[in-house]
Amino acid sequence: MLSSIIPIRRTLSTNLTDALNVNRSKNQGVIISIIDNRTKDLIPYLLFGTFACTFGIAIYYGLPLAMLELNLGLILIIFFAILMGLLTGLVIFSVNLQGALEFLLMHLLLFWESKSMKMVLRKNMTTHKRKNRLTAIIYALTLGCIIFLLTSAAL
Repeated sequence: MLSSIIPIRRTLSTNLTDALNVNRSKNQGVIISIIDNRTKDLIPYLLFGTFACTFGIAIYYGLPLAMLELNLGLILIIFFAILMGLLTGLVIFSVNLQGALEFLLMHLLLFWESKSMKMVLRKNMTTHKRKNRLTAIIYALTLGCIIFLLTSAAL
């Protein structure tokens, strides 16, 4: 149910005539947004900074406290939170490197293709960038959680 929220919201945000039109492509191509630095919204940055600071303080204070009291449940919860934070950080890191890796792999694996075919592939990757990014995030988080759970179950 949780994984169907984003596709449902995306479908509901489109116009009915555009959703039913089968002759036109559903992709909008490249979206260009102009951001005015004077009216920048700082609330997401403040929320993330507050969350990260609280997370760090909880680990810095909670882990030694749990070890001194030999509270195994709290130790395992803190280690689980650290591992989930590492997984999330690695996923964000891989998303930031996705464009460069796509470009590198395209040139390494398709070295025999003509320059025009590579340009078409590059434009196709640029057009589908948002969709590919969302798919990569979902795939990486799912795969990371499955590997984490399987290794935890094996212990």
